[in-house]
Amino acid sequence: MNQKEFLESLVCPLTGTALKIAEDGKTLTSEDGTIYEVGETGIVNMLYPKELLPEDAREQYLYDQAFLRYDRGVSWVFETLNHSDEAATRKSFIDLMELKPGMKALEVGAGTGKDSALILDKIRPGGTAVLSDLSPNMLKRAREKLSAEDVNVHYFLGNGSYLPFPDDTFDAVFHFGGINTFSERKRAFDELTRVVRPGGKVVVGDESVAPWLRNTPTYATLLKANPLFRAEVPIEDVPANVENFKLHYVFGNAFYVMEYRVTAKAPEVDVDLPIPGKDFVDTWRLRAEKAVD
Repeated sequence: MNQKEFLESLVCPLTGTALKIAEDGKTLTSEDGTIYEVGETGIVNMLYPKELLPEDAREQYLYDQAFLRYDRGVSWVFETLNHSDEAATRKSFIDLMELKPGMKALEVGAGTGKDSALILDKIRPGGTAVLSDLSPNMLKRAREKLSAEDVNVHYFLGNGSYLPFPDDTFDAVFHFGGINTFSERKRAFDELTRVVRPGGKVVVGDESVAPWLRNTPTYATLLKANPLFRAEVPIEDVPANVENFKLHYVFGNAFYVMEYRVTAKAPEVDVDLPIPGKDFVDTWRLRAEKAVD
């Protein structure tokens, strides 16, 4: 997928309708007249809404200021968490995506590209990686660091709650390290799932100290020092059309990673199937009707 084909693949992040590409390739325009700009480096500004909600705007500002020191700071955090092996743990995240050469992958919140590099290695040769972030500075940093040899790499500024792609676009989607602070987290999970084909994988993670550790001395100190670690795993935000859901605690059990496979439709219980071996009609529905709340 070259840059022109990438631009043609983008849709309005709100409505999913087609965008009109300017003749010079520098802008894309939605049906309602909203203009999305293509930067000189090829990074497309697909942020929606144009004026981010306060929490998202705050995160964008903080990461834009921290892009040069970010990698060093994150490595220090992971070292404090039971002296975790950051490289090996990140590799285990990417392994969960089940990527193969030639596949198409999306990373939301690519940051400076630490996990992105591992994704690119998995889909070489011939694959396509699309990398996004809220922060322009973080994304530029990733673009400077990453090698595009034998792989197609495209970048866009974007809000994970409004992804500019049609349904079933990717083989797998990855996000680590920010979803707890998303202003529209439930919508983000819906979007991450929507753009993955049935059978593909979604892998998502962020801070959350495991429940059995929260009252131990050092973890109680961590929770007091950084409220982000107090977050609960957002299992309730996972869409219905998934299967093989698994939850992992990583980095000293202070972060979670969830993985699941996307299905074409949500599972259902056949509440009207008669229970065998009965000499009278009995179903889950009849039992529910007779049950006392």
